[in-house]
Amino acid sequence: MLSPFSVPDIHHAHRLKIMQSIKINQATPNTEIKLLVFDMGGVFVSYEWKTVCHGLAQAAGVSPEAFVATFDQVNKSHYERGKLTTTELVNRLNQALGSNLTEEEFHVLWNSSLDEDVQMTNLFQELRQQFPLYLLSNINDSNFTFLENKFNVSRHFNELILSHEVGYIKPEPEIYHEVLKRSGMEPRHCLFIDDLQPNVEGARAVGLNAFQFTGLDDLRIKFNEFGIRV
Repeated sequence: MLSPFSVPDIHHAHRLKIMQSIKINQATPNTEIKLLVFDMGGVFVSYEWKTVCHGLAQAAGVSPEAFVATFDQVNKSHYERGKLTTTELVNRLNQALGSNLTEEEFHVLWNSSLDEDVQMTNLFQELRQQFPLYLLSNINDSNFTFLENKFNVSRHFNELILSHEVGYIKPEPEIYHEVLKRSGMEPRHCLFIDDLQPNVEGARAVGLNAFQFTGLDDLRIKFNEFGIRV
């Protein structure tokens, strides 16, 4: 791309106009957004893995380090893909740890740190007046059931694309193609927001517009760059 500093030595006002035009083109995507797609955890739902890990480790009678290592070994993302039920996961954990966790204990501790960000959900109500909203989340059945029962998260969205239902997880391309399949939209008309950069890059690889969520103030700034006013 042409650098502003390489513009030929022409009239100052004209040169300034060219420089401003270049800056605008760099900051503003040349596309029309028709669909907003949001991640859940880390965007409008908080989740403290450390709290969950310590609670489950204590209930299982092992160290947090031992619990994490065992969980990673027996899970391997199958729970988020819907290829491992809660019963199967708890049984695997008990067998590997020599523990006696019940499913009820697991559900309570597994969901103990989940909470909803009211500022973000209020923003969703504003956005719904301008765009359809989709949810695209790597999540398991236990977490989603809890969130739906307590916060009715589905009320914010026109469509829910959940990893444990579709069998794919971000940043695998198949889960982003599910967005395009259900919406019938071209990738350039979709804007995806996620708190994890690898998931953002996965969306961009499929052609979606995407950026990383770092907070509400930054979200408004980035929305403004896409011509979205809230």
